[in-house]
Amino acid sequence: MTHAAQWEAGTALGALRGLSTQVRAARARGGADSARRRALAATLRALVERTHDFTDSAYTSHEHRQRILSLAERIAYELERLVAVAVSLEEQTGNSSGAALESACNGATSAASELERALVVAARDQAKDLAPLAEEARKLASDLAHIGNRQRKIASSCGERESERLHSIASQLHEQLDHIIEVCKLLRHIAMSETLQVSAKFAEINLRIYGPQVVTAARTLAAHPSSAAARENLDVFVDMWAWLLADAARLAKELLDLTDERPDKQQYSSLPRPGKHGTTTKPLKAVRLDSDEQAKIAKSGLEMKMMSSEMDAETEKWQGADENNDIVKRAKNMSSMAFAMYQFTKGEGRLNTTQDLFTQAEYFAEEANRLYKIVRQFSYQVPAGTIKKELLEHLDKVPTYVQQLQFTVKEPTVGRAATFSKVDNVIQETKHLMNVISKVVTTCFDCANKVPLAWETSVGVIKRHQSVAPVKYFKDYISFMTVRLSGVKCIIFDQRYILVHILSICKFMLLCTIIPFNDQVGNSNKNRSF
Repeated sequence: MTHAAQWEAGTALGALRGLSTQVRAARARGGADSARRRALAATLRALVERTHDFTDSAYTSHEHRQRILSLAERIAYELERLVAVAVSLEEQTGNSSGAALESACNGATSAASELERALVVAARDQAKDLAPLAEEARKLASDLAHIGNRQRKIASSCGERESERLHSIASQLHEQLDHIIEVCKLLRHIAMSETLQVSAKFAEINLRIYGPQVVTAARTLAAHPSSAAARENLDVFVDMWAWLLADAARLAKELLDLTDERPDKQQYSSLPRPGKHGTTTKPLKAVRLDSDEQAKIAKSGLEMKMMSSEMDAETEKWQGADENNDIVKRAKNMSSMAFAMYQFTKGEGRLNTTQDLFTQAEYFAEEANRLYKIVRQFSYQVPAGTIKKELLEHLDKVPTYVQQLQFTVKEPTVGRAATFSKVDNVIQETKHLMNVISKVVTTCFDCANKVPLAWETSVGVIKRHQSVAPVKYFKDYISFMTVRLSGVKCIIFDQRYILVHILSICKFMLLCTIIPFNDQVGNSNKNRSF
């Protein structure tokens, strides 16, 4: 199984592409033997099964449902024709059925393309409702927390009415959760890149696991209105719920942007500019990128955005030293530059031309070089040991990646295709440099927590961050939440998100321990440290 087939496995888009590949192979070979006919039948069954997520959804319109069902039937008919022609070709040596084979193959690929468009339209129709739906669900969760806080301050008769209202809102929230999960499931089916497919998959999983916990926490608070632990537990899950909804809404926006067919979202201006980055004598007109080019650029941009978010999370861990720490300053600057380059891949932001992108990449390399010098000086203070070895291993890679990015930016280009290739290469090299910089910043943070040093030196005032034990548990938990998918390690959550998970699990375990034995948890719980 190829890398693409691995990440597309289980999605309707993957089944459609697999089917189209098999049909093209049958056309190229002039037929299909029994093994390939069985493979076609298996792919068709998988495709029909995956379209059930669209047709069985209560939120899919009748028009879209009928369109998908009719196209699925058409594909089945065209494949039946193809199999019949293939059997006929096996039984005779002549070429009398060649035209019939070509017709069947064309019919199957055409139907597959139409079905793909129909699935995208159906998913987009629901994705447009996700942002307002998520906002409404967030407000419902906030109402739950507000009611829970009020119940501790009002009379018992009013408390009963508030409890009834709490149960009513919890039921509404459960309905909203089902709808949002359905939308995420459809978005996963039409995801056109590995990054989006993984994001949609885990958005659905996280909502399915943690969404009901908000309702459970609300009902627990209704049963134990005087419990401080129950109230704080609800607050934690409400915060997590807001985070999950924001991720789902952001995912929907990404997919809506990628599947948007407006020309202004599909083109770059100045491809290429004459002068420094091109050898043409006059500027070329802005041209529309085809779908393959757009998907390739978008995937690289999204990966860079994820690294930018990870870098932001790393710098936020340096509490109390954001304004004076040169390491944090440089890392934040690089994160901001990487995000601007990500926006360029979507046709947004302040970088409007390829020239702007290349200039930004040059600044990015220069900033990485400055960060390298600062961290190199900082490393002299770290005593010999495993942690210093790890820091130097990551740090020594920075000059190589900086040089590669600089060479790529300075490479001359001629023509539209070469310039597009250069854009992709610059983004890839920036992504590689961003990855190693993120590791350097993480290791510096570990040094700041595990090694007692005099920080008031050339890298600015760097305060030690609490204790070593929480950091170790934090890092172990990140390792635990790391999964291997399609041969690529992907961090499911960013570090801030994982910290919310740790807090929620601790609070929920404490709640389960306290409430069965003592329903009246006094104010002493306010002094507990979670």
